[in-house]
Amino acid sequence: MVLPSFDRGGSESYCLRLINFSKERKIDWHVTSGNLRNAQLHPEFVKAGAKVYQESAGRIDIRQGLAFKRFLQQQRFDVVMTLTGLFGAEALKLARAAKVPCRIAWHRRSTPAFSPSFSRKLYTRWSLWELERSSDWILSNSETALDRFHGSRWRDQTRFRVIPNGVDPERFQLQPSIRKEVRDAHGLPESALVVGHIGRFDPAKDHETLLRTVRTARDCGQNAWLLCAGTGTDTMQFRDRVTAQGIADYTRCLGARAEVDRLYQAMDVFLFPSVTEGQPNALIEAMLSGVRILASDIPPIREAMPEFLHGHLFSPGDAEEATRLLIENVDSGPDKIARAREWAIDRYDPKRNFNAVLEIMGC
Repeated sequence: MVLPSFDRGGSESYCLRLINFSKERKIDWHVTSGNLRNAQLHPEFVKAGAKVYQESAGRIDIRQGLAFKRFLQQQRFDVVMTLTGLFGAEALKLARAAKVPCRIAWHRRSTPAFSPSFSRKLYTRWSLWELERSSDWILSNSETALDRFHGSRWRDQTRFRVIPNGVDPERFQLQPSIRKEVRDAHGLPESALVVGHIGRFDPAKDHETLLRTVRTARDCGQNAWLLCAGTGTDTMQFRDRVTAQGIADYTRCLGARAEVDRLYQAMDVFLFPSVTEGQPNALIEAMLSGVRILASDIPPIREAMPEFLHGHLFSPGDAEEATRLLIENVDSGPDKIARAREWAIDRYDPKRNFNAVLEIMGC
């Protein structure tokens, strides 16, 4: 498995879940990434029994590419699967040259992970051409991503598949008995309207809209507090953003956390203002945890939610509209929350979705 990093991100967490799910099978897992920043999941991959490497194909670097090809040949892998989207093209090209029998590409985002420029557009075109040339299978967790990168023609080719994420509904469920305990642990008043968000500090997540929404809600007389977790949300850079919005006293910046299932129990609303996504695990987990959802109206988020929750969506970057939905308390009674959870349990069933990937790995 070729990963973007060993950080606690969506692709990395997905890979770890897949490995843990398959423990009863005789699969010799090898995981590699050249990015060692924030390697929080490194020990968890080791604990799960995977062999972990720091090998990378690089980006059109001849010396690094030859080293990666030798790595593939020495290990004699049966399968190479990249979870790096467009950046997986070089690794898959080298896997084809090394005669790896089964080569699988994953799109885990619905847009490129970089801002456009002439050279980057050329790189994108080459990457997509190489992905299609060197992959036996091209997978995505959303139709939006395949439409964006490969056009509608992917629907006529059997090697393209949409396989939703797998999320354990037993771990993520409503637990009212621990709500007060979790709030007390983080200094959140029981009377507060707690707005929660879980996601790395990154422009794609649009934390600025999140912060402006909470500030505007407070300006409108709401006792709104903010609970943030995710890589980078405990940095001075993030705290400075919070301070600039005047809500530092009402915000808890927790950084990356493993116990996110408990954090959802402290939330009244899960606010997810991303401007680009693949298939957001945090949004799925919040639905399963019985939290009211407000999110930006972009295609991958629409696809990740049941249609009857689309009234909870606001225009990307529109903090005023998000605040209105927050204050108006868009209908999320117990029946609607229960329906959303049942929908999510079915769509993100880990047994069905992970088994679909393992079946493809058999090529």
